[in-house]
Amino acid sequence: MQIFAKKLLIDQNGKATNFRLHTLQFPHMRALHFAWLSFMVAFMSWYAIPPIVYHIAEDLGISSVEIYDSNMAAVSITIIARLIVGPLCERFGPRRVMALILICGAIPCGMTGLITNGAGLIGLRCVIGILGATFVPCQFWTTQMFSPSVLGTANAMSAGWGNMGAGITYLIMPAIYDGILSHTTNSIAWRTTFIIPCCICLIVGAMDFFCATDTPHGDWLELRRQEQNKATTTTSSKSTTTTTSDVSTTEATDAATQQKTTTISIEKSALTDVEKSGGEKGVLSDVEETESLQGVKKNESAKDAFVAFVRVLVNPAVLIMIVHYACSFGTELAVDNVIGQVFREKFNLDNSTASYIGSVFGLLNIISRLSGGLFSDYLAKHFHIPGRIFAHCTCMTLEGVFLIGFSFGLINMHTAIILMIFFSFFVQAVCGSTFGIVPFIDPLNNGKIMGIVGAGGNLGGLIFNLMFREFAGDFETAFLCLGCIALGSGLLGNAVLRVQGKMIWHIFGGKHVPTNTL
Repeated sequence: MQIFAKKLLIDQNGKATNFRLHTLQFPHMRALHFAWLSFMVAFMSWYAIPPIVYHIAEDLGISSVEIYDSNMAAVSITIIARLIVGPLCERFGPRRVMALILICGAIPCGMTGLITNGAGLIGLRCVIGILGATFVPCQFWTTQMFSPSVLGTANAMSAGWGNMGAGITYLIMPAIYDGILSHTTNSIAWRTTFIIPCCICLIVGAMDFFCATDTPHGDWLELRRQEQNKATTTTSSKSTTTTTSDVSTTEATDAATQQKTTTISIEKSALTDVEKSGGEKGVLSDVEETESLQGVKKNESAKDAFVAFVRVLVNPAVLIMIVHYACSFGTELAVDNVIGQVFREKFNLDNSTASYIGSVFGLLNIISRLSGGLFSDYLAKHFHIPGRIFAHCTCMTLEGVFLIGFSFGLINMHTAIILMIFFSFFVQAVCGSTFGIVPFIDPLNNGKIMGIVGAGGNLGGLIFNLMFREFAGDFETAFLCLGCIALGSGLLGNAVLRVQGKMIWHIFGGKHVPTNTL
């Protein structure tokens, strides 16, 4: 796989099969960079409050219970938002949805300085939480632009670098606050600080709308109109060629046939590589067709969309991915809220120092989530979908082990930092390996599934935030429980996970794709 390729390679569906990360080449690389940048600034604004919440609480007299409640509020609204945003992406395209969320979320972020009590903090963080829904258009956008052979890497790269916003906010928010505080009072300093992330969100949202496009073939709504016009034209053409004696019967048959054939364009998006000896491109093998991605339904009725939503919601593979993403991204959300507090209270550090140490947790996303996607794509080249499941299982097992280790390592700061780096890496790698699998569960309903699984991550964040609140400072027990849950669900879930008829056990049975087929 080429990350800094000299030339971007495109498959027969217009999707990229490699990367030119050093460019903003239109449309593929520009969409990738805008996807992760948008998610990053959204995450930065979403978690802008925790790094300086200690100063806010001191100024307004907010209790620790209210702070924990605000942490839960910040992730709870995102559950609903992600469920809604998935179908919106399928209808309006990822670019418009991304821009809309950024602009709508920037407004309450900029109004943070107006709160006066704990209830206001809880309500405000609940509204700001809609920014977390940017994850869905982020993943949907890259899915439209990149071939299945590199999709795990593309999704992990965009989401991982986006998640890095949590680490960046732990770096810049205390620095901005300290800079303003040197010229004014605490009350004015923290209120003014939130104008910065608000403005950044507005700027990036405008860039999304005006400087990028939804798919390799152009604007999403324009493609919808073209499909509708093509369907209408084809139906009319067939109707005029029927004989008078059987007009009614033929029209009914043609209408039914046309509805089936024009509702969706099937994209077979994985070609075998060109032979090194100079041979021509091969055709898709049977196994490759199984893992190909089909186009999303752009003209789906509301009734059909609801039926499809319910169907994917009860899909066993989707349910397992919900649990696994809850144990990875949900863990990340919960830890983002408390990691500064952990080091401040356990080792008696000042707020800025604890925040800077905590920023390492989020900043590791620059390589960790990407590593999960790369690992998934690498094993897929050798073992197809069972390889993706094996990669996912490996990452989840190590996540659980290092979370448990961290729970016993909080007696020494240096040990705690080292173990935090390791569990952070694998928590985020699991996020990447999860979305190396998700696009292949039901490609026709990718937007819905991404929204549902993404909401599962926020549900996990809500549950684990509640757990930290109930343990009331007993961080050792909280992290021990997190590790056991991740380890158990990873081993059990991956043992029974079936995607496109394939399970992890097929690796050992020899039912895999030869190395040169992807």
